[in-house]
Amino acid sequence: MLIMIKNVFGKDINMRDYLCSTNKDEYPLKANPSLRLYVKVTDDCNAKCKFCVNESSKDNGKIDIIKLEYVIRYLYEKGLLHGVSLSGGEPMVYPDTVNDIIQMIYRIDPNIEVQLSTNGLNFRKILEFDNVNNLESIHLSKHHYDEEINQSIFHSRKVASEDDIIYVQEGLKDKKIININTLVMKGYIDSLKEIKAMLNYVGRLGIYKDGFVSLMKCNEFARDRFINFNEIFNNLDKNFFLSHHFYSKGYCECVDGLYLTDQAKLVEFYARMVKECEDCDKQVTQLVYTSHNKVLSGFGGKVIY
Repeated sequence: MLIMIKNVFGKDINMRDYLCSTNKDEYPLKANPSLRLYVKVTDDCNAKCKFCVNESSKDNGKIDIIKLEYVIRYLYEKGLLHGVSLSGGEPMVYPDTVNDIIQMIYRIDPNIEVQLSTNGLNFRKILEFDNVNNLESIHLSKHHYDEEINQSIFHSRKVASEDDIIYVQEGLKDKKIININTLVMKGYIDSLKEIKAMLNYVGRLGIYKDGFVSLMKCNEFARDRFINFNEIFNNLDKNFFLSHHFYSKGYCECVDGLYLTDQAKLVEFYARMVKECEDCDKQVTQLVYTSHNKVLSGFGGKVIY
């Protein structure tokens, strides 16, 4: 079911009022509508990924933190703010700006969930952030356990190295803040064997969680290398402990659980796949604050403020 929320920045928007379900045909649990706000700190990026979903929606503006604060306060006071995710481009092109935004958000409420997504540029500077240990998570994109292959995927050597990851992990008080994000794609991490190799690698780094995401079919490169994650995660072996398989109608599905590594460590994992559906553009699941200070009804969505 969808529920219309009236007068969000003067617009009426449709939002879902149900929780994800373990039964793809039934959604019995209701929830108060809420939105995650994605903040594109910048469209600048050190990487040149061939699967980049941001290529078609760059605006190359300069973020206005005062206006951003107004938007976050507005959503927070209306009870619509689920959390804030800082992304790009690559937000760590401007680490001082990221730190300023995080400080601003926690002045509004120190309990707001704040996530940072990065490919690891200037990764060690994260430890200089005033509220780094209050972050809900740092999502570090690392698409292969081999250093050179990972750099070739990004077409950049300025991404987080193993030493960078270990350095930051050792400097964090909360050892579960860093989550690795890994794309599932043909020719790279594309089989159960490769999934296990990646999880074993993550475990050796001392990281507690790795998320595997199917490619968004945004261009020919992504379409050619797309893998339906069910081809892998429906055939797990005894080292995996599957917890849930969740569905959000035609929009997306995901699984999560635990994996016992070759060093007898437990690493959390999840896998997610966004689907192509006719009704997805009829509901707003997130808002996007662009680097030229517009609020969109989702990535590539309409301007609502």
